[in-house]
This record gives sequence, structure tokens and C-alpha cells, in this order.
Amino acid sequence: MNYELILDDRVLQLYLKEYFAKYPKRRVPPIKGVFPPSLNRFTAMKRIVQNDAKQKWKDVAVWMASFYKIANLQLDKNITITYSFYWKDHRRRDVDNTVLAPKFVNDGLVNAGVMTDDDGERVRLVFDVFRYDKDNPRMIININDGRD
Repeated sequence: MNYELILDDRVLQLYLKEYFAKYPKRRVPPIKGVFPPSLNRFTAMKRIVQNDAKQKWKDVAVWMASFYKIANLQLDKNITITYSFYWKDHRRRDVDNTVLAPKFVNDGLVNAGVMTDDDGERVRLVFDVFRYDKDNPRMIININDGRD
């Protein structure tokens, strides 16, 4: 089976609507866009800020699993996760700078029960990072469990 999760501005706004309904006194969005922080940005953060960013992105991934109705699938083997990034500009980017996306998101998918674990024996990661869409920047997470 193939499962596709899309985090674009529309989905992000739905998440933020639920987030602020749950935490009405908060005023600052927990995440700043549809892409997790780059490795360069993340390593420049103080440790406590790094942990906060990881938790916020994990929470988004748990919410996305529920939103896309794939929570508690308990996938356990032959999982391929493809991360596709559609940027709003043609700026040059390093492939390895996007390495944090699966760390943050996969931990959330495990917490949501989408898969039992995200270790290398169960999960194969694929990156498709250099796509362009000026009008709809987004991150697409495609999960395939090998049963087509």
C-alpha cells in the first residue's frame, strides 16, 4: 500500500487552527513553515531550542498521521519513505541539509503508530529534494509498505 502525506500551506493552516484551539493563550505558531529546519540552522540553535524544535515537528507528524487517517497502521517491514521537497525558489541547496526532516517526522510517525520503529532494518529512506513550485511549496511524505 502507498500512503501520501502532504504538508503544504493549506494543511499547515488546518494544523495551526487546531493547535491554537487547543492552546488559546499561545500566539506564536509552533513551526514557521512547511519544511523542518535545515541542518545548518538546527546546529546553530542552543540545545534546549533544538529539543523544542524536534518536539514541535514530532507533534506535527503525529497530527498529520491522524489527519491523513494512517495512525496505528503498525507497519513493521519493507517500508520505503520518500521525502519530496517542492521549494518556492530555485536557490541552490545541499542535499544533506534536509537530513533533519526524516528524523523529526519519522519519530512522530512512530509515536502515532504508523510504523513500529524507524530503524534501518525496517525503513529505507529516499530523498527527492530539488523540485520547484513557486505557488505551492510543500513537503510530500510518501510511505510504501511493499504491498502494492
